[in-house]
Amino acid sequence: MNRKTLRISDLLSCKIVTADGKVVGHVADVQLTPAPEYRVTALLFGPRAWLLRLHMLNPFNGRPSSKAPNRVLWETIDRIEPPIITLKPGCQPEKQGQEIT
Repeated sequence: MNRKTLRISDLLSCKIVTADGKVVGHVADVQLTPAPEYRVTALLFGPRAWLLRLHMLNPFNGRPSSKAPNRVLWETIDRIEPPIITLKPGCQPEKQGQEIT
């Protein structure tokens, strides 16, 4: 992947596809490292990611969910050519419902 500066807005809503062209989903949000130097660690997608972004994943009990939204780790990305993000060959997203560690 070429080293260049991207805005989060460049990533949001991009289509995520596997190396063989299978559509995985669309970017709903990003995971970042803590301040002061923010770096993207994963792209979140799917219904749980949208709910997390809108702060609606667990609106009634106030506790964070123990279930993670679907995500693609930053290291698994081969190319970013908005509006398409392509994963490296053999890489797959982490599926909904896996426990957050």
